[in-house]
Amino acid sequence: MKTRYKNRRVKTFQNSIKLLSLFALINLIGCSDDDGCAYDSNTSSCTFSKTNTKLSGWSVATCYAGTASNPIGVIYDTSLNSSAVPGDDWGAILGPVFPISPKAIHPPSWTAANIGQVFGIAIDDSENIFLATSGIYNQSSGYNYDNGVKSATIYKSSSPSWSATPFISLPTSTGNFNDIGNIAYDKRNNQLFATNLENGIIYRITGLNGSLGTVVDVYDPWSQDPLPSAPGIVSQDEQVWGIGVNYEGGNTKVYFPRVTSVGAREIYSITLNNDGSFPVTASEVVEISAVPGTQNVISDFAFSSDTNEMLLSERGNPHASKVISYSRTSAWNFNKQYFVGANAGADGENSAGGVDFAYKELNGDISADCDDFFWASGNYMDASNISGKVYGLEGISYSGNNSSTAVSPTANKDTDLFIDLNGSYSTGDKLGIGDVEVFDANSCFIDICSQ
Repeated sequence: MKTRYKNRRVKTFQNSIKLLSLFALINLIGCSDDDGCAYDSNTSSCTFSKTNTKLSGWSVATCYAGTASNPIGVIYDTSLNSSAVPGDDWGAILGPVFPISPKAIHPPSWTAANIGQVFGIAIDDSENIFLATSGIYNQSSGYNYDNGVKSATIYKSSSPSWSATPFISLPTSTGNFNDIGNIAYDKRNNQLFATNLENGIIYRITGLNGSLGTVVDVYDPWSQDPLPSAPGIVSQDEQVWGIGVNYEGGNTKVYFPRVTSVGAREIYSITLNNDGSFPVTASEVVEISAVPGTQNVISDFAFSSDTNEMLLSERGNPHASKVISYSRTSAWNFNKQYFVGANAGADGENSAGGVDFAYKELNGDISADCDDFFWASGNYMDASNISGKVYGLEGISYSGNNSSTAVSPTANKDTDLFIDLNGSYSTGDKLGIGDVEVFDANSCFIDICSQ
């Protein structure tokens, strides 16, 4: 979803590249009747539908695959969440990554042999899932299986088969970590953004309605970087990991983090041009300074459907990575930190790096309470009804939760929802949990075409 409605019920790249960008935007094909936002091929105007789709509220999660045949992700039906028992493993009912269940979809092509390792996820308004290859699991020694599959590739997966096919590849070289940091979808302009850790560049990609995408524009924040002289990830000061899109005061803004080698922790944004293209070089501005946390990687953003709330997640040390939120009035102000998992040294700081807003379902209305809670990917999570530790997803109230050591029944192990991705409850899954993304409930969103 990556982009809380307070009414709960209503829900210079070369000149040729710039010309190609304009041409692509003018000729974008409108989305289907189920879509939330698209460009009309005749008027080039954004149109927004408040209608939910058949998959609204479902979730996609990624994970590390240890062998060629192992899965890199799963699609869960998390829409009817009033049936989920807090403090239990909902995944045992939905169906973990390996067993088959009618409440989960396990696309046969979603394996390391076919795709490679995957972290980042984006979902467009036509309900296509985009999966981005990643070297992020190399943060753990031994988690380095890639099967020789081409890196820095985004795969597209569409219903009903959900077969994953190559959509676009970004420049890369051999080496560790130098892959895609994350990806994000822009509802207003029907386009993707991807961060490339090989060169610190953000890519703008169109053609989402087709089988192959096109890079129409790039933006290099802070400085212009050629491919590094040695294969591998660009220097710490130039790394862009997470990325998100928000709509503010009629503008489309792209957000991304910077964690420098001297400890500066900031969130930047750029404001897109009216046609959805990147602004001129050096247009980035600091939105948030002194972001709490200790890890070098801020891996994911999520924005609420009223555009006024932001979630951030870290990844790195599996027991010292935070999930935090900010609220926006005239500027972004720190809201709170959440408890992800148990006390493993730093209480509740077990983020695996993925986060997204979700919807509280009531009596079959999947968006009865918009952005009431969110899913965070995590390690070492206590669930009161489970013996062992949950590694997968934790459903957390946006208003906040308590430490797992709090008095029962107020601890997060009693109040939160949990999904273990493989049903093993084993610490051997540490650092093998990836990202999470939720299919939008458009009834919750403000009219982003007028924002």
